[in-house]
Amino acid sequence: MKRVKLSQKTQAKKAEDHRHMVTQRLDESIPLDSKEWQAVEQILMRMTEFAPSSLITECVNAIAVYADEQAQQGYMLGQDDLIKQLKSRAA
Repeated sequence: MKRVKLSQKTQAKKAEDHRHMVTQRLDESIPLDSKEWQAVEQILMRMTEFAPSSLITECVNAIAVYADEQAQQGYMLGQDDLIKQLKSRAA
């Protein structure tokens, strides 16, 4: 019983470390100094004139969570494709 719990904790720790590594790599590789991001910042600044700041903060957080999830999915799909490609080359 203790071995099973220890194994589950170890696997959960490995999964958490992997997610952290993916997030860190994405943060390092996605520039925020791009034309697209500057356009988003300008839109958010215009919105602050009309909407309460709490609503804008909530909106920005929702966008950030969605973007992080999409980036992680893209990263994972890319890794899967890379593995398949390497396996086919090795065969």
